[in-house]
Amino acid sequence: MRRELAGIYDPRGRGEPARVTRALAPQVATTLQCGPLHLVFSGPAPPSREPLCLFDGFLDNGPELCNALACQNPEPEALLVAAYRRWGPGLLPRLRGDFALLVWDGLQGEGLIARDQLGARSMYLFRTAGSVCFASEIKQLLALLPARPSPDPASVAHWIAASNRPGAATLYAGVRRLNPGSALLLDRNGAREEVYWTPSFTEPLRSSPTHLAKRVRSALDRAVRRRIDLGGVTGILMSGGLDSASVAAVAVAQARSDVLAYSGTFPEHPAVDEANLIDELRNVLRLRGLSAEVRAGGLLASALESQQAWGMPLLGWGDFWTLPLLRAAAAAGVTVTLGGDGGDEVFGPRVFVLADRLRSLHPRQALALALELPGAGDRPARRQVIRVLGNWALMGAVPGGVHSALWRSMVRGTAPHWMRPEAARDLVESDDPHAWKRLDGPRWWAHTAYGLTRGMEEAGIFEHQRRRAALAGLEARHPLLDLDLVELALRLPPEASLDRYRNRPLLRASMVGLLPDSVRMRPAKAWFDSLIVDCLSGPDGAAVRRLLTDPRSELRAYADPYSLQRALFDSNARERPEPHRWMHQVWRLVTAECWLRAQATSVDELALGDLEPSPGRISIRVA
Repeated sequence: MRRELAGIYDPRGRGEPARVTRALAPQVATTLQCGPLHLVFSGPAPPSREPLCLFDGFLDNGPELCNALACQNPEPEALLVAAYRRWGPGLLPRLRGDFALLVWDGLQGEGLIARDQLGARSMYLFRTAGSVCFASEIKQLLALLPARPSPDPASVAHWIAASNRPGAATLYAGVRRLNPGSALLLDRNGAREEVYWTPSFTEPLRSSPTHLAKRVRSALDRAVRRRIDLGGVTGILMSGGLDSASVAAVAVAQARSDVLAYSGTFPEHPAVDEANLIDELRNVLRLRGLSAEVRAGGLLASALESQQAWGMPLLGWGDFWTLPLLRAAAAAGVTVTLGGDGGDEVFGPRVFVLADRLRSLHPRQALALALELPGAGDRPARRQVIRVLGNWALMGAVPGGVHSALWRSMVRGTAPHWMRPEAARDLVESDDPHAWKRLDGPRWWAHTAYGLTRGMEEAGIFEHQRRRAALAGLEARHPLLDLDLVELALRLPPEASLDRYRNRPLLRASMVGLLPDSVRMRPAKAWFDSLIVDCLSGPDGAAVRRLLTDPRSELRAYADPYSLQRALFDSNARERPEPHRWMHQVWRLVTAECWLRAQATSVDELALGDLEPSPGRISIRVA
């Protein structure tokens, strides 16, 4: 279920009911005061007020909890009330799923606010003297505050440098996310944050590749089954790639509800167009759905729509075609959308196993494993092997503190040259690229565990997918980031993730008999850089250039507009040797400029003057 909520907790008894009431406006919502807790939430009022439970998301292990509690009502909020009565805050480690949760026991004067272990659902916090404001979306939190916070300089620096800022900070100063696997415990003394779950290393499974592939298939079956809407229609955002195709194939094999596939094709970019593979998948899997023919146009408009809706810049550049497709899916009756997000992180190569071999004084084993990394092929170039050993074996083996000191001494002067000195300083001083080395366990495990349990959340992947789906009236779920599947992936032997010809060998092996080999054994992965480059340099090119090179731009506080123009626009972007880097950099800069302009006004709407974003050029048909 999707339930939006916001509130203020002030144990001194002072409240701001007017601000709480408007936090979810204009949607119809319920407002409650529970002692020091002032709340507003969407959806029906929960049946019980003692304790009160508000739940956003879904539970993976609801039936198991029902059995353990002998609970007659399987609805999540009723079930969680029973669980809190039995276990108190100890219920949190027992939960599986994607959720944000509030429980308040008015009789005892205590409760909690919690977030799921991987951070698929969000909770945003802002502390003032003696109180804490919280909300499931940033825009709702801002409505609780007497004034909108200023931009956070370090977070803006990371955004425009196309870097993910470590930690829980957001683009608004003082606004932070509740950490994944954490809870805010509320009592008469205030609110304190505690961690209730962290990943822990367990020795890898030792079994044959065939048996491991069966384990992966079983876990994936369960993860997809949990996330299908059993009472409605499930939509799969399916490309011709391995990850989304695997989710689609497993969803169809479950055959417990209607499953439809929604895909994009790119006729103007035949080098990356997967139309033939998508058609083959539809035929083999007998999948109906919709297909969108996508041409350059509408990219900037999608960024402005998302910013207006959520008060944040848009992370992903594919919304200009995926959002119209999702809206068409919702009109066709789809309620839940699944995708292949997380496949690389869950099943990708554990490259830092090379560092573990070096740390255990087995350099020859490190070299042998380097020759098995995806892309090595039969005869990798010596220079390539040396670079791999340096990056993954040698630097991976260096202790974290030493590595960070070396990194800071080397990168202090390597921020983008167009970035102003103070912004470059904020960027470097707030970065923590080797935080993963502080996890206990081998290097291969620590790097993978950090990426799955913190890296994806810090990158904003869950926020982006959730917000895009919500704009279409849908709920986004992530089968490949099911906690049980993630914990299994962290126990797979690192050597089983290596194949010199193809990435994700265990996932490929688990799909035997489900996917056609044209998809299952395809070594390459399509990237749609050329389409986005065409959007940024073609239909939206004039608007983008004027936004970024305007001497009065808001970005001038962080970057020199003349240096930006020389770096990004003084030569033909299509001819640049690294179009992906150019595209990513321009996208981050233009979304930052639009967001900063909105912050400089008293309203969220952005005035572009005579700059007109290009319209989308999407043609949707029944497939």
